[in-house]
Amino acid sequence: MVNYKNWLGEIDNNTEISKLSIPGTHNSAACHTALPSVQCQGKSVTSQLEHGVRFLDIRVGKLFIGDNVKDLQVIHGKFPVKIPFPEKLTDTLEEVYKFLQNNQSESVIVSIKQEGSNDWDNANDEFGKLIWDKYISPNKDKWYLNIDIPKIGDSRGKAILFRRFGVNDENLKSQFGFDAHFWDYNTTDDDRGSFAVQDFCEVQNKNDLPKKADYVKNFISKAKDYANDDKFFVNFTSGSNFFDKDCWPEPCAEYFLKEAKVQEVFGKGSGVVVLDYAEADDWKLTKALIDTNF
Repeated sequence: MVNYKNWLGEIDNNTEISKLSIPGTHNSAACHTALPSVQCQGKSVTSQLEHGVRFLDIRVGKLFIGDNVKDLQVIHGKFPVKIPFPEKLTDTLEEVYKFLQNNQSESVIVSIKQEGSNDWDNANDEFGKLIWDKYISPNKDKWYLNIDIPKIGDSRGKAILFRRFGVNDENLKSQFGFDAHFWDYNTTDDDRGSFAVQDFCEVQNKNDLPKKADYVKNFISKAKDYANDDKFFVNFTSGSNFFDKDCWPEPCAEYFLKEAKVQEVFGKGSGVVVLDYAEADDWKLTKALIDTNF
């Protein structure tokens, strides 16, 4: 019987995390009261971690518009994930830190991406330096910040930064986590060398869902067939159309669980599979992914 709360504790220290089957959540902190098209999860980040999720997808934007950016809020596209009061990035990260403090055998891959307003001075690393100065540097003991793919034994008790934003400063870049700042939009298979991604997200209507499911399944098969240890496979099951409620996160998640039966292709080394409503049917897909590691 797998202990889903501490399942990484049962994995050998010398195993690269890229060789595992890892359940992730899409817009992980979009679990609060929000617009129905914005919410992507039905349980908190803490609950996700306690049930075995080990990849968190966090999108952030400015909380205070203007020059005095004191904090960042978690958003989905351009919309807050929590109303009427914002969910601050600080609070989401505290959930991760607390879980890891209480579960030292575990690691959590934390993907951070800038969304929302486009008025950042990226040429001078404004966003990256804010993330570093306010969130990472004061908590460096809580993070695995090397640029490589870690082994389990090297990252226990740590949050592994999966950096989805660019950094120009070479000195900062060398100590700022795994660089995943770019892949092609709406890609079915983009291989960037150190990682590969399936993120086909333009689901126009429910008739596109079988096509999306095929992309997910094919990418899982590719991850399973890859023999080396030096590549992350990140596979998003999410896809949506703001203007069609049949394509909002919850019905899409239900399709993957009940009709696409994506769990039938899960196997050892499936890579990171990123889910909406990961708790559905008593965490069925989350548990099924974890089980393949054993």
